[in-house]
Amino acid sequence: MAIYLVRHGETDGNRNRILQTPDTPLSTLGQQQAQEFAIAYKDTPIEAILCSDYLRTKQTIEPLLKLQSHKISYEPLLQERSFGDIRGKAYDDVEDDFFAEDYVPPNGETKQQFVERVAKAWECIVKLSKEYSGDILVMTHGLVLREIVNTHLEKDPALQYLSDYHNTCVTKIEMGKALTVLSLCDISHLSTQTTASGAV
Repeated sequence: MAIYLVRHGETDGNRNRILQTPDTPLSTLGQQQAQEFAIAYKDTPIEAILCSDYLRTKQTIEPLLKLQSHKISYEPLLQERSFGDIRGKAYDDVEDDFFAEDYVPPNGETKQQFVERVAKAWECIVKLSKEYSGDILVMTHGLVLREIVNTHLEKDPALQYLSDYHNTCVTKIEMGKALTVLSLCDISHLSTQTTASGAV
């Protein structure tokens, strides 16, 4: 069996480099990416889906749910890191380096709190994978994916150059005695017109 880790489709916040709120929807391009993702993965033997409960992740998984019936659970542990009161602001309008290890966003998550939450999310993913014989799909966010891949997975160094977390990129993990990364940040399902990288 396999686990597919997927980032949501593009939003206007991604394109315009704005720290996003939970209710940020997909852009027109993001909706197209979600459609292309769904078409590419509609025949994959996915038995269960674990999805962040933010609007942009729900909208990204929706086209796949329309093409094929899946058991889906919405998991708050898979939310993007909360930057608290600076959400909604453009990157250039924030004076602090909000990605710095010691940065504490007002009313948001510290880096350590985020890391600990993602560790719990990964535990949920692994637990779910043991409950099913088919594949598992996880729909989440860029920083969450980076943390999972960098901290919880072993990967071939040759794959590192692929680790640009484009919208709707897919990282495929083979489950066995060890977790093996089969593909990292794959966007082969996207047409040239819908390929775009994006901010958090």
